[in-house]
Amino acid sequence: MSNDLIPPLAPLRRSWLPKLNSRWWTVLLGLSLMVNLLIGGMVVGRLSGRGDMERLAGVSYVQLIPRRFLQELPRERRKEMMEIIRQNRPDLRNLREASEASSVKLADVLEKENFSLDDVRGTIREFTTGTESLAAKGGDVVVDIVAKLTPEERKTLATAIRERGKGRKKK
Repeated sequence: MSNDLIPPLAPLRRSWLPKLNSRWWTVLLGLSLMVNLLIGGMVVGRLSGRGDMERLAGVSYVQLIPRRFLQELPRERRKEMMEIIRQNRPDLRNLREASEASSVKLADVLEKENFSLDDVRGTIREFTTGTESLAAKGGDVVVDIVAKLTPEERKTLATAIRERGKGRKKK
């Protein structure tokens, strides 16, 4: 058989595509396409998402109440509960900063030449107990929120707490 019978391969480039003289143009066009697709995806995601997308800022200060419980509340009730957290946020933030300072204080106690377990216990006790601890203030905020809940909302909160606990356990 002769190679003359095999038709020549068609050119890989289509005639309607522009010829790029530099690989940099190809890279730039590719990057531009990626950025445009990313922005388009963000716009589509924003428009197709839930309409009530609001940020639950400050909920992490109150560890006893699951975030999902607050998300499931009607908008007005959620705003009412979040207002309690917002009112207490400066105090909670200050206590969090103080708790970070407590860890530095613990490090200082551990490095002392005259190390004592009593000093370690005292530093940890200051961190974990008392009305000026982050846990105590967070607990006060939870009490304020629970006081405003209806009986049905309290049952829903109890269920959300139990479900969150089940999700954390390793099987």
